[in-house]
Amino acid sequence: MNSIIGIAVKDIKTFFRERGTIFWTIAFPILILLLFTAIFGRNIPFSANIGVVDNDGTGAALPIITGLNSTSGPFAVRSFANETEALRELNATNIRAVLIFPAHFGQSLFFKNATLQLVVDKTNPDVAGLVNSGVRSVVSEYYKLAFNYSDPITVVTEAARVGQEVGYKENIVPGMLTYPLLFSSMVVSTGAIVFEREKGTLKKIRASPIPPINMLVGKALAALFQTTISIVIMSVLAFFVLSPNLNWNIPLLIPILFFGSINGIALGLIISCIGRAPQEASNAATTIAIVLQFFTGMYFPIDFLPTYMQQIGRFIPMTYAAQAMRDIMIRNATLGDLLLPIGTLAGAAALLLVIGIILYNRWVQRERD
Repeated sequence: MNSIIGIAVKDIKTFFRERGTIFWTIAFPILILLLFTAIFGRNIPFSANIGVVDNDGTGAALPIITGLNSTSGPFAVRSFANETEALRELNATNIRAVLIFPAHFGQSLFFKNATLQLVVDKTNPDVAGLVNSGVRSVVSEYYKLAFNYSDPITVVTEAARVGQEVGYKENIVPGMLTYPLLFSSMVVSTGAIVFEREKGTLKKIRASPIPPINMLVGKALAALFQTTISIVIMSVLAFFVLSPNLNWNIPLLIPILFFGSINGIALGLIISCIGRAPQEASNAATTIAIVLQFFTGMYFPIDFLPTYMQQIGRFIPMTYAAQAMRDIMIRNATLGDLLLPIGTLAGAAALLLVIGIILYNRWVQRERD
């Protein structure tokens, strides 16, 4: 019994001697609590962009458009000159629905037989249902107030499915594939330096004719290999177990996953060079990875976050990886659509690698001295 207590006391004393370990142990629950409070501790109102085409031109549609565009309501109205232009934006998912006022709409109102055409994007059935019911409610209330008549204006709804319908499985799988970029690549590469230093093998490596940068590249390749295994396993399991209705465009997914992995590895190497002890570096990498996943849109759209957290998320490379994979797998994006996220991921990877190499060279020089 005394030996058990002695071992426990020794490890506790070691814990208190490592200030970095203490910091991350305390910081982790605080950061998680603050993140959950910021994200989920508020009401998120539903909102959607609605396109409007007024073919009547008499001003009879203006009260309905004003009602839809009310600051207290869920809709933001965009006016279009014609149906072709509006439907083009609908297909680009910039707007959720198009409301078309036909010619002679004002005259039809007078005879109480007015009809409106509503074209809804049904990519997301839940959102489509909210848009449909919301528009009908606004139109119905306007008719009752304006004409003191119980029957609403007839709204003919046409579904314009853009791509495949997106369910929970389709939304979560691209986010799941972002997971290894943070945890496999970053956490694995974090141990590249500190664990070798702890075991004493770095002294033997430095005594050999191998240049220090070669060791760093070798560590990065090993971390990339492990990350690739994680990605392949998760992809295969998701494909056969969840069977999501997704576009598995491998040639487009590979550069996104590759540059995303390099970003994670570079971050891990930076943490590895800064960390003074294995436990401190491991705690730091795990905490940072868990915190970053809330900012990257892995599990829910980044628009769900408070505005200031959205701004932070746009500085995190994995945000672009998660969005690019959703664009590929859900929206059937082409190479031209992905030039910006690929360029952003490549540029961020180059910058982080340069920082990691500088820190690594300083660490090697400090060890030699």
